[in-house]
Amino acid sequence: MVLNEDQTKLLVVQKHPQNVTADYIMPGGQFTENTVEECLKNEIKEELNCEVDFSELEYISEYTDIAAGRPDRDVSIKLYKGRLIGTPQPSTEIQYLHWIGRNDVANQKVSPIVRNKILPDLIEKKILK
Repeated sequence: MVLNEDQTKLLVVQKHPQNVTADYIMPGGQFTENTVEECLKNEIKEELNCEVDFSELEYISEYTDIAAGRPDRDVSIKLYKGRLIGTPQPSTEIQYLHWIGRNDVANQKVSPIVRNKILPDLIEKKILK
């Protein structure tokens, strides 16, 4: 998870139309590496063309809800808060970057897990202001 400086917006991504969904989803991917750090390093480089500052990495929580574009499946996200090294830009399968905030809890473009679980939890924990 990447927040803007005043912690009022959360960075989400939108994939190219040929992918399973055009919903706004969290940057990241399937955990296929040996460590969380390796996974984050690879996925953030692949999707945002940035590095991760691991000195500030913080585990937030794990969330499960309906998968974006796949209402017959659930998706589980282990969410980490961190700082990027570099300026995020869409890379590989990512078409757009979006910054969303408190007012996006009802935004139907936001994936179910972000809308139903992540945003409300971040607001409740006062991580997202």
